[in-house]
Amino acid sequence: MPFVSLPWLRENWRQLVNEYASGNLNHAHCLPWQPDLGAEAFIKEWLKLLLCTQARNRACGVCKSCLLHKAGNHPDYYEVASQDGKVVSVDQIRELTGKLQQTPNQAGAKVVWLRDAERMSITAANALLKTLEEPTQSTYFVVSPERTERLLPTLRSRMQLHRFNVPDETAVAQWLAQQLERVLTAAEQQLCKRYHHRPLALLEWLENDSVPADYPQQLASALLGDSGWPAPDKSSWRDWLLATEHLLNELVRLKQGLGNEHLQLVSQQEQLTRWLTEKNYQVTELNHWLKSCYDVRRKLAEQSGLNGPLLLQELWTRLR
Repeated sequence: MPFVSLPWLRENWRQLVNEYASGNLNHAHCLPWQPDLGAEAFIKEWLKLLLCTQARNRACGVCKSCLLHKAGNHPDYYEVASQDGKVVSVDQIRELTGKLQQTPNQAGAKVVWLRDAERMSITAANALLKTLEEPTQSTYFVVSPERTERLLPTLRSRMQLHRFNVPDETAVAQWLAQQLERVLTAAEQQLCKRYHHRPLALLEWLENDSVPADYPQQLASALLGDSGWPAPDKSSWRDWLLATEHLLNELVRLKQGLGNEHLQLVSQQEQLTRWLTEKNYQVTELNHWLKSCYDVRRKLAEQSGLNGPLLLQELWTRLR
């Protein structure tokens, strides 16, 4: 979907463009990979602007640099990503830094998009750190991890960290009604409350009449003893791991006393709050469980042959 059709991202865009126009733009930016909020469209539009030689508020789309990028063969644009879910290796980063030493071909900026940044090996992250500390002239880095906190603290400190604005349920309902060109049903209004942080996913589900199972809610029911624990298999364990992270983040929000507008499992709020009280879990302990989830992801990315469903079930056993 075009970036201009996502109103909740306009303020994020305005801030970046103002820094760019004033000459105060940082050379390295960390934008969380949240495709359901429009991260992909936003980042791609940002990359185009950085490469454009006649940009104002947007890339012009007609200069030589824009045309080269559109054709997919811009010589000063570099994209680094995980290959087949594996780690981003130090060799990939070293190859990148070697290319960045060269003079720009288009007499403009050199632009790097580092995707899957949380999958960098330690040696790759350290190699990138050296480049961020001493960047080559007119070089911009756009780094997009799924979760910023998975990056090394030293890396985060060398970049400008961004957060995408999240629309509230009212804004999402209005936007969906415009996109679908009809009035939302009562059930769809409830979905806006549950998934206001995932408007693009919600639009796709409603267009295709395919709202998926609510994994975090099912996990919460299992945690509370209202249902049995799921049995993840090779095709679903990643979804259940993500749902575990979502549930733990919800528990953190409850422990911090945040209001309903910040919660996702509102219907289970009271039960989960009682469960936290009974278990006497603190935020530090919940963050420890979150780190365990991230460790499972890291192990499976760095080592082949591990049993994802088994590791996840072991994590659940320790949690309950």
